[in-house]
Amino acid sequence: MGLRKGGFRLFGEPITSVDDDMELGVAVLQSKGATIAIIGCDLGSATREESHEFRDTVADILKIDRAHVLFNLSHNHSAATLRGNNGSPINEEDLPLINEYQNSLIDKIAQCTRSALANMKDARMAHAWGAADLNVYRREWNNGQDILGEVIGHPVDDSVGVIRFDDLNGKAIVTFFRFSCHPVVNGAVSTTLSADFPGPARKLVEEKVGGIGIFLQGCGGNVNPKVGIGYEKDCSESVYRVGTALGAEVVRIALGLNTHRFQGERTTLNNVPNILFKPWSARTDHPELTLAGAEEVVKFRFSPLPDESHLRTQEAHWRKEIEDRIARGALSWEIRAAKTTYAWVAATLARLSDPNPTDDFLAHALRIGDIALVGLGVEAFFQTGEEIRAKSPMPETFVLGYSNGTIMYLPRKEDFPPGGWKHPNAHALPDLLPQVYCQPALWHPDSEQEAVAAALRALGRVASV
Repeated sequence: MGLRKGGFRLFGEPITSVDDDMELGVAVLQSKGATIAIIGCDLGSATREESHEFRDTVADILKIDRAHVLFNLSHNHSAATLRGNNGSPINEEDLPLINEYQNSLIDKIAQCTRSALANMKDARMAHAWGAADLNVYRREWNNGQDILGEVIGHPVDDSVGVIRFDDLNGKAIVTFFRFSCHPVVNGAVSTTLSADFPGPARKLVEEKVGGIGIFLQGCGGNVNPKVGIGYEKDCSESVYRVGTALGAEVVRIALGLNTHRFQGERTTLNNVPNILFKPWSARTDHPELTLAGAEEVVKFRFSPLPDESHLRTQEAHWRKEIEDRIARGALSWEIRAAKTTYAWVAATLARLSDPNPTDDFLAHALRIGDIALVGLGVEAFFQTGEEIRAKSPMPETFVLGYSNGTIMYLPRKEDFPPGGWKHPNAHALPDLLPQVYCQPALWHPDSEQEAVAAALRALGRVASV
């Protein structure tokens, strides 16, 4: 209770009650002398440095390289903010509570890892894909502006990917399920803690399939739930509906996967000539799988930064705006937005001395047999994930955003308006994204294709193992 949520203007705070516990899952896989780990959690965002600390916690326990540990966030907007807060300022009075929470989180990551290691079982794996008509394209062109809205009928990635690990008797150990969508069903007015739609989805999977369910967020940077961002004080019904619908599709897919038995060729039933069926036989093989991990770092360039004179004017404006908003008792989001913008101005002024500023983008690939997981350290658009999957050298690829630290949105070159985005900002999204992530400007338009190339290089490295 009392922790604040992320977000620039949206999302009620501080947290006053709990709708649904948030969860953390760690899966450890060992085969052929190699070990990898996958962390999935209901957090909203984490900086690259925070993510390194989480991954290193796991890597140290397992005595493996950090490149063998993937950390994926659901990007849940109803989660508590961590210390880094994407580089934006946090209230000093909140620090003790945040520190307590974050230290507890690290302890839980370590606890989960040790528990997973202590309970290793021989396992087999299977995977399949389905679809859920639950998300909508959210970048709407309205009255000459690119707004956060919805475009009915626009293509989206509605795929649902499932990877199921069972013991040798076919009993589920862990089920991963991937979907691309912003978890914002529990919306702007609600002050409740919620896992959003992945919560009820996971509960249904664990109830009907068994074992542990771990949600993996895909490339949902330009995708919202079809129900929109909840504007009710109590969004729990919508959260339950969306989550249960997603969970039902995951259950359908997962229950169609058989790891411990297979169907043979069709034959007659008790020698009755006109009744044919495929008898089930038990699997006796237990092949080991190739496990591998690889990282590729690209130094992303920025679009042109605002000039110093504009920033100096903005610095004075937002300093006074903070004072005025506090004095008049403005809403908490109004004060937070002013402080965030002021912090962005100060950080951008500090970077003007660098003629070519960059930031590190991380593309991460994990191999599990014929399957690859790709983690992108950005809010990736769904088209980026689809391109990487289509060009991957691996037989099957699950592309994830929000992995190993999120450094900002990553629009494609074709998503930029003619002439690029300009300063001063005209409207909320995506122009204000540098402020939200405390980056000096949006990425250079070529950055998205550089990210695709980096992901494919990482995939090529694990494919060649």
